[in-house]
Amino acid sequence: MADDQEADGTAAPETAAPRRSKKLLLILPVLLLIIGGGIGYYFHHNHARKAHDNKPSDATSLISIPTIISNLDVGSTRPVFVRITAKLQVSNTTPEEMAEKMPQIQDLFQSYLHESRQSELSGNGIYRLREALLGRIATELAPIKVQDLFFTEFLIQ
Repeated sequence: MADDQEADGTAAPETAAPRRSKKLLLILPVLLLIIGGGIGYYFHHNHARKAHDNKPSDATSLISIPTIISNLDVGSTRPVFVRITAKLQVSNTTPEEMAEKMPQIQDLFQSYLHESRQSELSGNGIYRLREALLGRIATELAPIKVQDLFFTEFLIQ
């Protein structure tokens, strides 16, 4: 009777079960590895993006310095005023961080201009003024990389 069942094919499901379980044992780890890798990639990519968003930008940006009006050192004669509007080229910073540093930058401009004479600003004096201010600003904003200083308006009255 057992021979009749084998001939009918009814015994085949008993031998097919071990084949399915062997295939399942081979496919299941590969499937889990693929799913785990996808989840790991998602969390790593998401974490790296959040860390990058909070990091200061490496891109160069121009920060406008508000117009500065200051008097020059002229001794006892009538006062001479200078009006300067400038832009600062910086990198490795955020706009919020630069907004916090703006009073320090304006103070550097004011203190340097109060020490300057009108004759020092004539000819190449503007270039020397730019270089001196650029050096002082770079020192004051040390972790921030200051690349250049551009005068957009320079008026002596």
